[in-house]
Amino acid sequence: MFADDFFHSVPLAAIYIFTVFFVVGSLAAGLWFGNRYIRTHAPEKEPSIGSAVTATLGLLAFLLAFTFNMTADRYNQRKALLLDEVNAIHTAYLHAGFLEPGAAREAQKLLIEYAELRYFNPRKDEITPEGLAESVIIQDKLWSMVEEHVATSYQGAYLRHFVEPITDIINSHNSRIVIGLEYRIPGPIWLTLYFLTALAMLTIGFQFGVSRAGSKQLAVTLALTFATVILLIADLDRATEGVIIVDQTPMAEMALILQEAEKNK
Repeated sequence: MFADDFFHSVPLAAIYIFTVFFVVGSLAAGLWFGNRYIRTHAPEKEPSIGSAVTATLGLLAFLLAFTFNMTADRYNQRKALLLDEVNAIHTAYLHAGFLEPGAAREAQKLLIEYAELRYFNPRKDEITPEGLAESVIIQDKLWSMVEEHVATSYQGAYLRHFVEPITDIINSHNSRIVIGLEYRIPGPIWLTLYFLTALAMLTIGFQFGVSRAGSKQLAVTLALTFATVILLIADLDRATEGVIIVDQTPMAEMALILQEAEKNK
């Protein structure tokens, strides 16, 4: 869907600036309508829209909370999946000893290469299809070793200790791609969020207009507040961009641990 790709590809700075102007513009429009209403109607007919403002803000707050929880949960899932993959790589390296000696050494070297490949600096490095394909190639090599042992009727009890972490590695890879790179806030939710924001700011601006209250400072404060919350949601929604990014240090540390273990062999 176009809206899905659009909201995920727009720079975060552009989202923040656009939201600030969007909120200020909506407030200004509501203020204009409020002032116009007062000029065309008698003061004693000033409408009571406090309940409408409260209801609209309540709906907007609910949607903001819902969207924030959606992105926060996915952020926590990304962290958990990273740790699961790190643990699976370490376990597979240790359990490679259950294979035939020659295959065990080859598997351990592949796992060291895999750990180094899986570490990246999200602020500098870009996730490319070629890099993901290299991970799959190593997974295939490791799984081919399992199949070779099965073909030779290798002891199933020993082989199972190696198969389980390799399966976890493969599953973690697939889950990290889907949750980190493919799952995102649906476009209709973004559109609804901005629609409700516009309605809320229009009603607030209208109330300011009919009551002759409000100020530029208050409008700017509201704009910055809502823009900051929306920016936070957009930041959490992106796995490799922004300020709130899952720290990849555990994978780097695991690669160093495996390298040191290899030197001691």
